[in-house]
Amino acid sequence: MPPNFEEVDDQPLRGWCILLAEDEERLRTIVAMMVEELGADVVTVTDGLSAIEEYERNRDTYDLVFLDMRMKGLNGDTTFLRLLEIDPYVKVVLSSGVIPDDDFLQILQQHGGGFIEKPFNINKLGTVLSAVIRGEPTQPPG
Repeated sequence: MPPNFEEVDDQPLRGWCILLAEDEERLRTIVAMMVEELGADVVTVTDGLSAIEEYERNRDTYDLVFLDMRMKGLNGDTTFLRLLEIDPYVKVVLSSGVIPDDDFLQILQQHGGGFIEKPFNINKLGTVLSAVIRGEPTQPPG
């Protein structure tokens, strides 16, 4: 190994547990596989209400909640606001193909959350999720 070789961490989420809410089965499977590839344990649910119920039951298990913005039933933005009522320190990342309005993004960032625009690759996913878990600022979408 060369003297100044710096090993890149290919599993930036190792040791963390993420709750993933995505209503589309195919996307839920793909994103869960990406999160696992990044080193995290992942628990999946199919909608916002299930995410709230699961988080309420096991909040100490999760380091982050990853929500799709547009789900059947409770949308990701409403789910995020309900999670804040349960735990004002919950770490949340929301995802959508459409960037939310500035007011919502400001609320999300004020609470240490992040947003990732679809489609995203595994590197972008790892960067955003690990930044939010560590309490680091994320890049605004766009």
